Amino acid sequence: MIELDPGAMTPMYVQLANVLRERIRRGEVPIGRRLPSQSELEAETGGVVSRRTIKSALELLAAEGLVRGVQGKGVFVIALPPTAE
Repeated sequence: MIELDPGAMTPMYVQLANVLRERIRRGEVPIGRRLPSQSELEAETGGVVSRRTIKSALELLAAEGLVRGVQGKGVFVIALPPTAE
C-alpha cells in the first residue's frame, strides 16, 4: 500500500515519484523490470490519486532518466537513482 498525504505541501505526484524512486533504489523494482501499471498504482494508493497524478509522477521519473515507457508494454526501470550523499 502506498500512503500519500493530501494535506502535505509536497504535491501528490512528487510524493508518489518519491515512493517509486525509493522502491527502485531498494531493488524492489530492479533495472529492466516493469513498474506497476497506472491502474495497479491507483489501487495501491486506495484510489486517492488520479491517473493524471500517476502519469505526472512517471513523467518526473522519466525526466530524471530512471524509467522509460514502452508503448503497449508499460514503464520500465532503466537506471538507479543517484545515492544521496
